[in-house]
Amino acid sequence: MLIHFIKKINFSISKEKFLIHVYFLYTIVSKGDIYMSSIINLGHASFLLKAKNFEVVLDPYRDGSVPNLTFPKGIKADAVFCSHDHYDHDAKNLIKIKNNPKKVEVVEITVPHDHENGAKRGMNKIRMFDIDGYKVVHLGDTGCILDEKTLSPIKNCDVLLAPINGYFTISPDELKEICNIVKPRIVVPMHYFIAENQSGYPDGNMIERYKKLFNDIQYLDGEELDLNIYKDYHGSLIFKKQVQ
Repeated sequence: MLIHFIKKINFSISKEKFLIHVYFLYTIVSKGDIYMSSIINLGHASFLLKAKNFEVVLDPYRDGSVPNLTFPKGIKADAVFCSHDHYDHDAKNLIKIKNNPKKVEVVEITVPHDHENGAKRGMNKIRMFDIDGYKVVHLGDTGCILDEKTLSPIKNCDVLLAPINGYFTISPDELKEICNIVKPRIVVPMHYFIAENQSGYPDGNMIERYKKLFNDIQYLDGEELDLNIYKDYHGSLIFKKQVQ
């Protein structure tokens, strides 16, 4: 038997009236497989979050939407979350949803995708997930620096998955200002041009600017970040690979 309990809280803050939505989805299901607490890089701004009781995919991209990147085949999850409806973030149809949905708790903050309060590119959702006690935040295509009140729900998170494109999203310099407020334990850059395989949108080599601004950088040789292994780590982690 499958029973859902849903609670949604809406309230607005700051002059821009950004919306914060807190969703609690409680699902009674039989016990499923147990996975390590991890983040798997699917390329661009897409990740598979694996927790003990659920798996979710964030921002899958349509084939042909990101230069020299093809979304991995055969990805399965309990749910898919897209920060906004642009082609390089909204390919929900590429994910096979499992038959036994499980408990997922999400904190959402709606913010602009640009510097014009959404007038140019619309709005974007920041989301925070509880991955077995680790607070993992995905900034989506956040497009501007946000004030402390807006960012307060995600302060002191364990992992911040953050775009650095600088044109379609915030730049490394803007991310640094956000991090000064949020104070994440780990920062993982995303949504940037990778010279090795010429993938992603050209951005003037923003990853090099990022490296100058963020200290204590380590590289992940594989496509998976095991949160338990890095439970005491403070600094930046950069993926060198993604799921093929």
